[in-house]
Amino acid sequence: MTTGFFYHKAFLKHDMGAGHPERPERLTAVMDFLQKQKAFNEDTLRLVSPRAATLAELERVHPKDYIDFIRTASDRESRFDADTRASKGSYNAAILAAGAGLKAWESINTGEIDNAFALVRPPGHHASENQARGFCLFSNVAVVARHITATVPDSRVLILDIDAHHGNGTQEILYEDPKTLYVGFHQHPRTLYPGYSGYVDELGEGPGRGYNVNFPLPPGASDASFLHALKTLFPPLAQQFQPTSILVSAGYDAHFRDYLTNLMISATGFFEISQLIMETAENTCNGKVIMFLEGGYDLQGLSESIYNTLIPMTGHGKAIHEKPPKEDPRVSQYVAKLLTEIKTILKPWWQIP
Repeated sequence: MTTGFFYHKAFLKHDMGAGHPERPERLTAVMDFLQKQKAFNEDTLRLVSPRAATLAELERVHPKDYIDFIRTASDRESRFDADTRASKGSYNAAILAAGAGLKAWESINTGEIDNAFALVRPPGHHASENQARGFCLFSNVAVVARHITATVPDSRVLILDIDAHHGNGTQEILYEDPKTLYVGFHQHPRTLYPGYSGYVDELGEGPGRGYNVNFPLPPGASDASFLHALKTLFPPLAQQFQPTSILVSAGYDAHFRDYLTNLMISATGFFEISQLIMETAENTCNGKVIMFLEGGYDLQGLSESIYNTLIPMTGHGKAIHEKPPKEDPRVSQYVAKLLTEIKTILKPWWQIP
């Protein structure tokens, strides 16, 4: 298999300010690590330069006045909230971040690559149609999902979000859309940003009712509980929805070394998560997977976890083994109880064994 790895040095020009966790070093650390591991190979992991998303492509999600606002804010080096700002390089980085997924989709369909990983910043899953927030400017995943459903007849896009923070922006944008199925695994919103969304009773609205699934994990959840929940829900949902492609908001802030969250996933856990995603994709959509970097702020955890993610995608390499912290037995008990509850809630739309 050939994996397209989408990266551009323009992503480093997006500056969130001194001491901010979403910093350029996140990407340089990953690139340096992959180079040291000799990961790049034209036959398995191909380095590809993204293209910029066009105005028309962005407008499938974001109003033109909002896009103009982000461009102007970038020129003026503006702040949107306490955590999110734009510098002079931000607009260019943001349209390339959205465009990376679009070019990845084009390259998969022409047969140049089999799947893709977009190492991008700014991230996207907190951005709404008209609001920059949570380090995010444009909704990278939603832009690609809307492009696919608008241009490919009878297409269906499954969005899997494994960032420790709930993908509130992605959910809000696609909440009434039955052509997309959003499935999020994240730390319980009572304990983490954004706080107001990511609960089990958020199921979508109107024609999208039943096409939004959230699994809020308790703080302290490690590999075993995360994978148990993922294995129980994700493959049967995918089998019944039958997506034509899978887009993954690949956040790595669930790693146990990450200082912004309280989940306890190891690099080995991310390898197993990637294995499950790729196996499910092969069974449902001919392996058409695009992963988009979202969070992940501990540089070692981020680099090693992305490396491990790429191994099932490329079918090449040896995973880094890392033992996760010991999990409190109450965590697995909570997860088991919540799985039973979610199966009942989803029964009108999905049958989960």
